[in-house]
Amino acid sequence: MTDVTGVTVRALLVATAVMAGCAGSESPKPAPAVTPSLQATTWTATDAAVEPKKPATPERSIEALAEDGKAAAAGMRTLKSAQLSGQREVGQELLAPGDADACVRIAFSAGEPVVAQLLDDKGRVLSETPATTDGRLGERGPVCIRRQEAMRVRFAAKGDADVRFVAWTSR
Repeated sequence: MTDVTGVTVRALLVATAVMAGCAGSESPKPAPAVTPSLQATTWTATDAAVEPKKPATPERSIEALAEDGKAAAAGMRTLKSAQLSGQREVGQELLAPGDADACVRIAFSAGEPVVAQLLDDKGRVLSETPATTDGRLGERGPVCIRRQEAMRVRFAAKGDADVRFVAWTSR
């Protein structure tokens, strides 16, 4: 009888387990997707409204750059000095077509790394520096154009550009 009772108890347990499994014959529902709560994220004022970054001020003043010309541009006269600010690219006309050939040298200082270029009136690059915050165009010698040509300087940056420069010419 114990066998019967043992079998009966086992049979009852198996039957109950099977019935419990079959009772919910619907397919199991997938667990709800967990989405991050907005309350769990902490926002700061700078994340919500990013203030535009002002360009850094160039290290050297126009006066300090002009002093650089005593050695770098010996025998040349000061053509132009300026501070330019703008987004990504700033430039200025240096020489208009004239009645004589002309040569130019430039010393510059920028708040952020810039690529400096001297361009002719057709947009051809006459001289260029790699990205730097301080440098010269015409480092190895003045950059020259013919009398019927014009020349401009251009400074290109990844962001805002703030550049000071002094240019010297032979004309």
